[in-house]
Amino acid sequence: MWISYAQNFEDVMLERAFTDIAKGFYVDVGAWDPDLESVTRHFYERGWSGVNVEPNPHYFERLSARRPRDSNMRVAVGSRPGRASMTMIHGTGMSTLNPDIASRHEHPDHQHEEVEVEVRTLDRIFEELGPQEVHFLKIDCEGAEADVINGFDLKRFRPWIVVVESTLPRTRDESHETWEPHILASDYQFAYFDGLNRFYVASEHADLRKHFATPPNVFDDFFVDRMMQMGVQLDACRKNKEKMSLGVWLRNWLSWVRTNVRVFSGNA
Repeated sequence: MWISYAQNFEDVMLERAFTDIAKGFYVDVGAWDPDLESVTRHFYERGWSGVNVEPNPHYFERLSARRPRDSNMRVAVGSRPGRASMTMIHGTGMSTLNPDIASRHEHPDHQHEEVEVEVRTLDRIFEELGPQEVHFLKIDCEGAEADVINGFDLKRFRPWIVVVESTLPRTRDESHETWEPHILASDYQFAYFDGLNRFYVASEHADLRKHFATPPNVFDDFFVDRMMQMGVQLDACRKNKEKMSLGVWLRNWLSWVRTNVRVFSGNA
């Protein structure tokens, strides 16, 4: 069995498609944390490498420390190169170039900061890779996906699978109508919607679509990292009550449940 770290089992679906590729390559736009809810951590642990694009300085430093085999870029991605003001929402993965989305995330528990960041295009990032085969491209830009995708030449650069967050941040409201036509017109086929992301397969790799016929299930043979962490805490509680009481563990577990229920229901 293996460990799934991703927020919504994205790595489970991708593992099906790439189980026979020992040393593949990914590009993760909006990588956020190298460990928490990471779509790429499982692949990194089994020998893959790639490019992590993350403009938030805190998470960029974490990526640089935890992913020495990867190329980590502290930039934002847009349709034109230059510089832009980005709202950093500290302690979250919700930092965004979209001011409307930033205003929706205003909360007294979240510290906001406007930071000027370098903006590059995906074309530029892929050009720097040269002939490197990209097995999957993941895009999660907190409401700025259209600006990233519509400025990207998918007929020239051909990641095998493209995964895009396709709902407005922290909601069930789908947003793919603003960018999906560009992907489909670039000879990609829609493969799967998991409630949060849409998966597309390049036509030259259309045989991979068969791996998206069913949602994650018992036959994928995986553990969920978040539940394993709670198990570790419970074990620590049992071994040393001075370090963690059962009450503390239960409070942590209930907090995890509440957080995930809010995210799932769109009330976060």
